Amino acid sequence: MLKVVEISECFPNKFKPVWGDFILQHVKALSEYCSVITIVPLRFVPPREIFAFNPLKLFSNFYKWISDLLSTSDFGENNLKVIYFPFFSLPRPYFDSVNKKFTEFFFYNSIKKKLLSENPDVIYCNWISPWADVASRLAKEFHIPLIIDHHEDIPTLKKLFPNDHKVILSKFINANGIIVHSSVNKSDLENEKIELPEINVIYLGQKFPVIDHKKEFNFSELKLVCISHLSEPRKNIDVLLNSMKDISMKLNSKLLIGGDGKLKQNYERLSESFSLGKIVTFAGSLSQKSIGEILDKSDIFILPSFPEAFGVVFLEALAKGLPVITCKGNGGGEELLKLGYPVILAEPNSAESLADSVLTLAGDKEKMKSMSECGKEIVTRYFSWGKNAQSTYDYILNLTKIYNAN
Repeated sequence: MLKVVEISECFPNKFKPVWGDFILQHVKALSEYCSVITIVPLRFVPPREIFAFNPLKLFSNFYKWISDLLSTSDFGENNLKVIYFPFFSLPRPYFDSVNKKFTEFFFYNSIKKKLLSENPDVIYCNWISPWADVASRLAKEFHIPLIIDHHEDIPTLKKLFPNDHKVILSKFINANGIIVHSSVNKSDLENEKIELPEINVIYLGQKFPVIDHKKEFNFSELKLVCISHLSEPRKNIDVLLNSMKDISMKLNSKLLIGGDGKLKQNYERLSESFSLGKIVTFAGSLSQKSIGEILDKSDIFILPSFPEAFGVVFLEALAKGLPVITCKGNGGGEELLKLGYPVILAEPNSAESLADSVLTLAGDKEKMKSMSECGKEIVTRYFSWGKNAQSTYDYILNLTKIYNAN
């Protein structure tokens, strides 16, 4: 049986049980076709969130964080093994070069020892920095191909690493294959003019059952929803709140923002300054079950982030029959449009354009209904973890055959 080693720091743990859930769903589905060993670097550095939650509860926040990480344990089911590797690093991205050396020195040998008895056929890396270097060394050590799964966007990478992004992007040269999840991801990478192996677009999946009935909308008071982490400015929650000033004056509606992060308190204060306290609700961190229940009760899904590589939450909203509004240039939105879904694309970073998009859609009941039906059809046809696993397995199998033949 083909044996795949995947490395991904983005993966659920007890402190963040839904963080990186899409990677968990991916490896679970892939393990139906082959043996998958998932190596999860578990970072023991306090996140900013525990300081932002409530300074008066700093000790209890810290205690919960460390307890959750310490109690996060390896697990396995059928052909899947998940192995957590604790590690430490200095604040990112400011000390990335130091962290790279530190990580390679301490982490590489630990993984290598763990894998010696596994005899893997391919190394599959879900993150460029710092794990692509570790993955590349492992691939060379075991004389097997390396695949890099690039599910972040190039513009954000350049912003985070303005002086080092070219060095980071050069990691792709060491790969034997690259997987991305939208045409925007692919074209952005190709535009970097670096020597690359073949780039293959493989769609992500989502795990909610697609509703088998017509979505019923609450047109008397439309419920708008945005599900996103609140850790990066590019998610543009401030733009969404700005748009709600205009929307709330012209449309009887409520907005729920689900998600948590270091910027949550800033957004809550901004909402209050706009007198949106009775219109906007911040639901905080949500379980997958809660996300599903919220989407069931909502009418329009909005994700104003830009740039955005894809966003699995788009697919979850479509499965629940919600019309989707996002921004031009957003990888997920542009891919949906390419596949025939009439997604609403507002101008990036424009509260006025976003408000106009919401108000125009809200005023067209038939369009909302047709978008709902089309979205369910699109997500059923293209976006399931079973389809993702089949395409990934076929790609890996073909790549290993070519590699071993050379």
